[in-house]
Amino acid sequence: MMDYCNGVQGFINYAISNPININGDGIRCPCKRCKNKKNFDPDVVMMHHLQKIFMKEYMCWYAHGELFVSHETMLERILKNINSKN
Repeated sequence: MMDYCNGVQGFINYAISNPININGDGIRCPCKRCKNKKNFDPDVVMMHHLQKIFMKEYMCWYAHGELFVSHETMLERILKNINSKN
């Protein structure tokens, strides 16, 4: 669970570091309920992710400034990262 919390915090930090992501209502919330359609204060986005988790397959944060990467390429990167830690 701690790894997940750290990952969510990393996401929040990334999202707020890019000024294009911030508007008067906060940042987009990619939880499985909001699906990047609603904006909230970063603390609210954090709580959504601790309660509702990220929307399915949101591995490339395309709505938060990352360049789009195909699902297959993203899975390859994740597996490579996991294997390098073992």
